[in-house]
Amino acid sequence: MEARRLHTSESFVAGVSAMLLATAVFGLAYLIQASITFPPLGLAQRLLHLVPGPVAVFFIERLGHWALRSFAVGLTVGGIAVGGLAGVVVGRQAAARRGRAAWAAGILLGLAALGGYRTQPGGPSLLLYGVLVGVAVIAYATTLRGALDRLDRDPVPAPARGLGRTRRELLRALAGSGALLAVGFVVGRVTGGLGDQGGRPLVRPVGARLRPAPAPGRETGTAFTSIEGLTPEITLNRLHYTVDESIIDPVVDAQDWELVVDGLVGQPLRLRYADLMAMAAVEQYVTLQCISNYVGGDLVSTAKWTGVALADVLARAGGVSDRAVRVAFHAVGGYTDSLPVATAMARTTLVAYGMNGTSLPRAHGYPARIIAPGIYGMKNVKWLQRVEVVDYDYRGYWQRTDGWDNVATIKTASRIDVPAELAAVRGATILAGLAWAGDRGIKAVEVSLDGGHTWQRAVLRRELARAAWRQWRLPWQPATSGKVLLKVRAVDGRGQVQTGDEAPPHPSGASGYHQIEVVVDNP
Repeated sequence: MEARRLHTSESFVAGVSAMLLATAVFGLAYLIQASITFPPLGLAQRLLHLVPGPVAVFFIERLGHWALRSFAVGLTVGGIAVGGLAGVVVGRQAAARRGRAAWAAGILLGLAALGGYRTQPGGPSLLLYGVLVGVAVIAYATTLRGALDRLDRDPVPAPARGLGRTRRELLRALAGSGALLAVGFVVGRVTGGLGDQGGRPLVRPVGARLRPAPAPGRETGTAFTSIEGLTPEITLNRLHYTVDESIIDPVVDAQDWELVVDGLVGQPLRLRYADLMAMAAVEQYVTLQCISNYVGGDLVSTAKWTGVALADVLARAGGVSDRAVRVAFHAVGGYTDSLPVATAMARTTLVAYGMNGTSLPRAHGYPARIIAPGIYGMKNVKWLQRVEVVDYDYRGYWQRTDGWDNVATIKTASRIDVPAELAAVRGATILAGLAWAGDRGIKAVEVSLDGGHTWQRAVLRRELARAAWRQWRLPWQPATSGKVLLKVRAVDGRGQVQTGDEAPPHPSGASGYHQIEVVVDNP
């Protein structure tokens, strides 16, 4: 029987099915060992460096930590669609030539995947990555040829039957891809991801001194903990916000890691992870906020950090020169930023290696990062590998690319968590939220129930730490019905009232009062 001409939709589905399986091969490897680059992520990272700084900031300010994720997901979906288009080209060939055409398409896609290779500490060699690409090429070519042959052997189908055949091909590919990813997930869970990627229970050497974080004041009752929708005082590691200039988080083996301390110091120093862990350490609660956070936004979180005072690390390097102006931090992967010497030498500025009782999770800078209370998150450099003391006004990644503030002091801010925007309010209710002011503490929070004309003092929860946010609440009995505009403002520990002047995040952080509208429905 003469082979029928395949419909474009059938060839496209065959190509998508083949590309799904090839992508799953990389997904399997990535789930088992995260240092093996997932090609769409590698390609996205390369393309990201071509994106103008203002464009990147535009999306980060609006999408937060979803900006880079959306870019990576879009490139992954786009790659699968490209595999489908390649299937269309192959499907138009005569049956006798489809095998060679499928292999040619697979090789071209494999070369594109090689372009996503990223060298990083602990990552695979280019040869090993090439072998993985070869396996993916085989998966794509054989799957595409098999799918086209199965579709080709059918007599000319009715539309419904044709749809059924393509659906079966797609389901077959989804099942195979799902099986590969499931294996990768299970193996990754069992093995811990073939290598310590942080986030494990923090175990310090026996005898190493630790000054625990001061215990917060005692409190009775559940006035705050019972408020549904109020953000918890301490953010779980997996919920703590992350915003990076890189799509691919570095994978660093702590056993091979060294922290280099050089520049204008008495004696250049190299510290191993074990050396850092053996030093006297402290715990402290600190609220970090991204400078791109909008008023009322969620790019702010609080955790208990464990680490060594940066001043002690610099002291081990013989101290800093009188000519020193700033201390620059260099991360694995090339990111940099800096702090003034006075801020770097503050006892609260840490080289941190612990977060909420675990080693730093990979996404939060494993094995070590900077924690500088009161300074926007971009300067709390993650994946730290070098500390350099310099005699000039060092400008980091974001200052050079888009002109962000090089001082970056966190502004006093407050937020309404409860009730939600346009929520219906009936009878007595509780207003609640958060307030923070870097390392200056929070003295008071005031809420306006009439759009800013008058203000009422809210009840503050006892202070967790001066550098941490504070929860607030205010009982409210609405007297009328209709829409009500609620606003909130805070007073920092120095007695300075939060500014109501509205400013965008760029270049020094957003300001203004957070406000929401609610609908009061009194009987």
